[in-house]
Amino acid sequence: MRRTIAALLGLTAATWVTLAQADVTVMAVRLGAKDVVALAKFYDAAFGLKAIDHVGEPPTEIIMRFGATAAAAKAGSSPEFLVERRESPVANDTMAHAIFHVSDIGATVAAAKAAGATINGDVASVPIGGIQVKIATLVDPDGNVLELMELPKGVDHLPHP
Repeated sequence: MRRTIAALLGLTAATWVTLAQADVTVMAVRLGAKDVVALAKFYDAAFGLKAIDHVGEPPTEIIMRFGATAAAAKAGSSPEFLVERRESPVANDTMAHAIFHVSDIGATVAAAKAAGATINGDVASVPIGGIQVKIATLVDPDGNVLELMELPKGVDHLPHP
């Protein structure tokens, strides 16, 4: 009887753990900025993110989302980009960064450069999960590292065999 009760409790606990992890999605990416208004303008010009809300006056944080207009972005459901004031950049921190899936890496690199980004090296083609992925790394005007990935036509996510 004790074994049966222990087994049932163990199965119940395992089920609860599984259920607790079932609905996890990306909600937001937080990026540091010396001037949140200027950096928000960069993300609008380079990637089409639109400001949907802000904190403080003048803003200490601007919340952005993808959309053709600010109204469309506000009504949308894409993950948010939170551009928040940061007093000093984290020097040489290339591990923590945002990754963008782009349809045309050349056009996106050009738009990012025109908006004020610097590019780290050339666009590279790297095998990931059996496909060739074009990758570019750049730095936004406030020192945040960004990675751009262009997947082959017809592929909408990285395969993980």
